[in-house]
Amino acid sequence: MNSLKFLHFSDIHLDAPFSSLGSKFAAEQRRRDLLEVFGRIIDLAKKEAVDIILISGDLYEHEYVRKSTIHYINKKFSEIPETKVFIVPGNHDPCISNSYYQNFEWSKNVCILSENRTKVFLEEHNACVYGAGFSNFHEGTSLINKIEPADPRYINILLVHGTVDLDFKDSRYNPMSSGELALLGMDYIALGHFHNTLRGVGKSENIYNPGSPEPLGFDEEGEHGVFIGRIDFVSKEEKKLQVKFEKTCKRQYKSFEIKSDCFESDDQIIDEIFRKAVKDENRNDLVHITLKGYTMPGYRINAANIASAIGDSFFYAVVNDETVNQYNYEELMNEPGLKGLFVRKMFSLIDKAENEKEKHLLMKAMQYGVEALEQGKVEVL
Repeated sequence: MNSLKFLHFSDIHLDAPFSSLGSKFAAEQRRRDLLEVFGRIIDLAKKEAVDIILISGDLYEHEYVRKSTIHYINKKFSEIPETKVFIVPGNHDPCISNSYYQNFEWSKNVCILSENRTKVFLEEHNACVYGAGFSNFHEGTSLINKIEPADPRYINILLVHGTVDLDFKDSRYNPMSSGELALLGMDYIALGHFHNTLRGVGKSENIYNPGSPEPLGFDEEGEHGVFIGRIDFVSKEEKKLQVKFEKTCKRQYKSFEIKSDCFESDDQIIDEIFRKAVKDENRNDLVHITLKGYTMPGYRINAANIASAIGDSFFYAVVNDETVNQYNYEELMNEPGLKGLFVRKMFSLIDKAENEKEKHLLMKAMQYGVEALEQGKVEVL
């Protein structure tokens, strides 16, 4: 009986600027990381001897991609001439008039699925691959309306980039429902757009979203990778799908909270970070340290100084100070003057805060207000 083995990835965003890192060196290294991970994926495709590669959008950043990067991508594809590569353009690499998808001679094994080519039949595998990619940076209506229902006599795979069962109103990117996808009768739906891994969505259990093979921000913690899958005909009427996850990421984004009832100095905090976060398995990662709790009266945390002190222990580190300087607010509330009135008013607002972030900001504001009333000025580091 026929079978088809595939590797599915998406959202690698080659040549992403990484401007949020605030360091040209770190940004350039992260761009090199993405190219290295892309090479790992091609090597994995060779090792697994897959028949096809499925890329569900955002292969590269249209606004930033270098032509040398496109040549590198194409060279890696040409190294696997017997493996067919299917790509649907996403919202970061749409198939627009000046796109490399339209103005570059790709290796013969590469197939770009767009509105002009939504279906390819693979006779040797008795399989059909469908897809409709972005032709603009924003697609406010569903692209799957252009996809015909699958023929159950074949192995059927759909590549699609967009949102499923979500309503973002003005920020919709190829919105569709799992019910609509289920009606197409596909054996595997290769989804892309969100950067975290998903298996099965809503009414269609065969929707798989691998997420970005290399994480791109602190909202993408954990291991990242690709899916390796195989579809077999076990009878004329029945097909079997098997999927496994393979890790590909070079680095991870990790967050740590350092808490104390009473921080006394930057050195104390640095020591605590080294005790809790500096470990061999974290040294190549990007870490976000959040300081929570209280500091001694009059002591101000220098987050930049702390980040610099721990910087050599990680690839990249950022420190966020969410501490509150200690005052005896219960005592201050009972004072008859302006200070007591101010503290009472602030606690009234704090009690009405809608979330922890708002509560924290109000506590900070109360801290600075009391300091201003006591010292006549506020020194912000």
